[in-house]
Order: sequence, then C-alpha cells, then structure tokens
Amino acid sequence: MNNINELENIKTKIRKLLALSKSDNENEATAALEKANKLIEQFGLDKEVLHFESVRAKATKTYVKWRTLLSTNVAWLYGCHQYRECKTGTFVFTGESLNAFMAGEMFMYLHNTINRCAKKAIRKNANFKFRRDFKYGMADRICERIVELGESCSWSPHRKIKIEEAKNYIERSIEITTTEHKEMKLNRNAIIKGALYGDSVSLARQAGFSLVPQLCCGS
Repeated sequence: MNNINELENIKTKIRKLLALSKSDNENEATAALEKANKLIEQFGLDKEVLHFESVRAKATKTYVKWRTLLSTNVAWLYGCHQYRECKTGTFVFTGESLNAFMAGEMFMYLHNTINRCAKKAIRKNANFKFRRDFKYGMADRICERIVELGESCSWSPHRKIKIEEAKNYIERSIEITTTEHKEMKLNRNAIIKGALYGDSVSLARQAGFSLVPQLCCGS
C-alpha cells in the first residue's frame, strides 16, 4: 500500500466495523467483526491500525526550509513521526490519535503566526530573501523554545519510543520518497529580527486530560 489516504480510509472502515461488532444484534455484530478481521488480514495490518492516526497539514509544493524545521520540531514535541510529501508539499504527522491531532493543529497555528508576523514586521518593498530569512529566524527561535518546553514534560523519557513506533508503522505502511535540498546563504539581520519575534510567541502549557502537553499560542 503506497497511498496514505487509502490507508486512512481503510482504517476508518475497520473502526466502524469494530464499533458495529459491539451491537446488541448478535448476527450484525458477528458479521461486522468478520469483515473487520478480513480487511486487517487483506491489507497486512495489525492492532496498530487502531493505535496510530495520520494528520495532514497543507503547505506549498516548493520546499521551504523554515516550514520543515517547524514541522520537525512540532512533531517531536508531540511524539509523532513526520514527513513531507514531495509531490504536494503536504506535511503528515503520524502518532497516537490525540498527539497527531495536536501536532497538526500546532504546526498550522505557528505556521500562520509566522506568516502574519512577517507581513506586519517587514516593509512592503523588502526582497523575497529577507522575508524568507526573517521567517526562518522566527521559526528557529520558536523551535528552540519548543525543545525547552518538550524536555520539561513529564512524559519526555517516553517520547523517543513513541516516535520510533510511529516511524516503524509508517515505513511498513507506505513508501516515502525523500529529496535532498541545497543549503542556502541566510541574511543574518533578517534572522536576528525574526528571532526577536519568535520570543514574543506564547507557548503556555495548559493542563489537559492526557499526558500530551496542551499548548496555547498567540502573538
């Protein structure tokens, strides 16, 4: 299987069948369980099909370094495996259901916050490279703070295991194409200015019902 959408559709179907298998109607319950087991066997899946979720966050087809930096660190924070689809530019976060959801939400929030700050902070006639490097500087500083926050979480020692489990699951399920990108010369002044704005983004952890750090950001 090489299509993440196909995999997610199958997982959804299996979940629905397993839900029906708990029906009070014995015949309906038995039939649903049999169908679920057949699908699991047909596609070579195991109990992890119900353990992991993949959340997609749209981006541009063109590779942008600061977006990849941000997505990598957000995925790490929530104990998820992350990769970028080369054809679409979409970032995919895979992990336990709530973790993957939070990673996707946090990435898009921070992504939009950085774009919004760049629009306000940089003069309209600034060149593309300055804007790009401002965003990189802001993302880099936010990521430094994400690492500080992540290491202070009570479940931090278990993060590596969670990420490795999600990575192994994805590698068994789909084929990922990777592309190398050239290193770019960055504008130091733009990076410094972006980093200052990165310090202004709130990363206040809130108590939640799970061991996942609940983050609330605002500029």
